Amino acid sequence: MMEEKLYTINEIIKNAGIARSTFDKFAEANNLRPVKTEKRGKKLYSLKDKEFVVSHYVSGKGKEEKEKFTNHKAERHDEVVDLLREQVQQLKRANEQLVHDNDILTDQLKVKDNQIAAAHQLTDQAQKLHLGLEKQVKALTGDADKPVVDGESSDINSSNNQQKPTDEPMGTKKATRKSWWHIF
Repeated sequence: MMEEKLYTINEIIKNAGIARSTFDKFAEANNLRPVKTEKRGKKLYSLKDKEFVVSHYVSGKGKEEKEKFTNHKAERHDEVVDLLREQVQQLKRANEQLVHDNDILTDQLKVKDNQIAAAHQLTDQAQKLHLGLEKQVKALTGDADKPVVDGESSDINSSNNQQKPTDEPMGTKKATRKSWWHIF
C-alpha cells in the first residue's frame, strides 16, 4: 500500500495564493483538521484538503472574496494618496505664507534699524551741540578756566559744594552707633 502524500500549511497557502491567517480562518470555518501533526507542531493535510482550499481560492467563492478585499485595499490606497496630496498642497500654501510674512518682517526690521541709526546720529549731534553751548556759556560768564566734563555744568556742582549745613554747631561731635557685630 502506497502512502498518501501530505502537505504542509505553507505549501497549501503558496498554491492557493493566500495568507496564513486566511487559511486558519478557512480551516476553522470548514472544519479542516490536519491528518498528522509532527512532534514540533507541524501540521500536515491530505491532498483532498489541499485541493479543496486551492480550488476555493483559485476559482471559487474565495477568489471573489480575495478580489473584493484586494480592490478594497486599492480603493483605500487611492484615498490615502489623495489625502496626502491635499495635505502637501496645504503645507505648500502655509510655507508660502510664512515666507511672505518673513519677507515683510525682514523689511520692517530693516526700516527699524535705519530709524535706530538715525536716532543715534541725532543723539550724538544733540550731545555735541549741548557741549558747545556749555563752552560758550562758560566763556561768556568768565568761568572758562573750569573744565566742562561730558556736558555737565560745573556751576551746579560748585554751588552744591559751597553750601554746608549750618544746622549743627561746629564743635559738637556726632554720636556714632556701632553695629552689634562690631562689639566683639
